[in-house]
Amino acid sequence: MHQHPTEDLNVDDLRGELAKMKELLAQSLLEIDNSKKERRKTCGSPFMDGNFLSAIFLITFVVIITVSFYAFRNLYIAVLKKFPSAQHDSSDL
Repeated sequence: MHQHPTEDLNVDDLRGELAKMKELLAQSLLEIDNSKKERRKTCGSPFMDGNFLSAIFLITFVVIITVSFYAFRNLYIAVLKKFPSAQHDSSDL
């Protein structure tokens, strides 16, 4: 049968191995965190923060709403001109 390499280790040896693994994991997590911080410093431009992007989104949203309102208003007027009712006269528009 195949014997697992940790079967002949005692509890203290296993604790030592566990401590080494924890240390390696903490070290690799620190390296990952540092590389993310470095990437943020080099990749992003200084003025492209959350507030700037929110302002751009707001301006775009207002433009879309304005254009939609304008289009539906013109559509409403065109429908009224095409199908005039007794209450509306075409000279009122």
